[in-house]
Amino acid sequence: MKKYILLFISAFWLCSGIHAQQIFTLDSAISIVLKNNYNILLAQNAYKTAENNHAPGVAGMLPDISLNAALSGSDNSINQQYSSGLEISKTGAISTTINPYLGLTWTLFDGTKMFIAYNQLGLLRDEGMLNLKATIQDNIASVIEAYYNIVEQKQQLDVDDSNLVVYKEEMDIAQKQYEVGTGSKLNYLQAEVSYNAQNSAYLKQQVAVLTAIVSLNQLLELPVETVYNVRADINIGRELKYDSLNNAASAQNPSLALAKTGIDVARNVTKETDAMRAPTIGLGLDYGLNRVQSNAGFTLLNQSTGLSGGLTLSWTLFNGSIINIQHENAELGELSAKYQYDLTKLQVNATLLQTFKQYEINMKILKMDKDNYAIAKENVNVSLEQFRIGTTNIVQLQQAQASYATAGSTVVMDRYNAKVSETQLLLLAGLLAK
Repeated sequence: MKKYILLFISAFWLCSGIHAQQIFTLDSAISIVLKNNYNILLAQNAYKTAENNHAPGVAGMLPDISLNAALSGSDNSINQQYSSGLEISKTGAISTTINPYLGLTWTLFDGTKMFIAYNQLGLLRDEGMLNLKATIQDNIASVIEAYYNIVEQKQQLDVDDSNLVVYKEEMDIAQKQYEVGTGSKLNYLQAEVSYNAQNSAYLKQQVAVLTAIVSLNQLLELPVETVYNVRADINIGRELKYDSLNNAASAQNPSLALAKTGIDVARNVTKETDAMRAPTIGLGLDYGLNRVQSNAGFTLLNQSTGLSGGLTLSWTLFNGSIINIQHENAELGELSAKYQYDLTKLQVNATLLQTFKQYEINMKILKMDKDNYAIAKENVNVSLEQFRIGTTNIVQLQQAQASYATAGSTVVMDRYNAKVSETQLLLLAGLLAK
């Protein structure tokens, strides 16, 4: 089994396009995810589309101008008799009509619906920006956690390496004691078994490091075989304060901001249904040529050029109470949007408080476990010396070794948990991206 693990590790590193010595920073990882992540790219396109749509023309505030033309003809037989006795009879009477014109239609008044629509398009643009920010921050949080997961696994590898040194020293002492006759073969064999087990754990942890790297590569849309070195420590950052986070969350939390914008969108829908009760006044203008030519009859040519236009009025007086129903539904939608905002605010506040308490506990646990790790290290060193001079047995030594290994792994896990709590707090406060 060890042979296959070693082969896997060797093959993975050989396939890499990045030198093992290269330090891959968190900022570099975030830059890549902002450039490559498909969810961010989709959100960017959605925002750009909404931004393009925020235009007076889309809202119906500008006139429509069109160039039109019509050409028609006829070939008829004419038989006309007049009171004067004149009679016209002709076959193959050809008539052509040409009518090119420039037309303009413009809604002058529609109960302010066009202005409401323009404001609504602006709100949809704002929603697009908020969705983009939320997507960016979610992905940044995922990258931070995935990046520091690699750091955690590498720190655990260092802990396993440190444990391996201790177990190797124990095995060497037991071997010497057995060879000179001061120790039993049983102690030597037990020490060798423990060393081999720790060596196996070390090799498995190397695989865990590479697995963590693959996970980050998938998130960054990088080739999965790409490998790199990351920073050696987990930067917890400055101490976070609940009041500051709470104020930031109230102002910048993406979910809360979206819910607040949702109220404005719903309010605009209510205004739009109100405006449907007003009349619509439109202006229509045409400027063009109308030419009718015929080779029979009294009028052989009739041509006019000029401007024509007029106003139109449309006013829905009754449509089966549809407008009233739509208005009532819009008011319900506005009320639901307010409920959604209150619910979102409650959820954000609760999650923020829970996460902050977990963050405080994680920081306290980290401090205590660091102190405990220092004690466990001193304890195992003392136990090794006592085992060397024969004042303690192998069972007591291995108890000290187990405590040392557990304490080291616990500190590594504590650092990562504290970083995850910190990241989640900054995400809730909307502080991971500007």
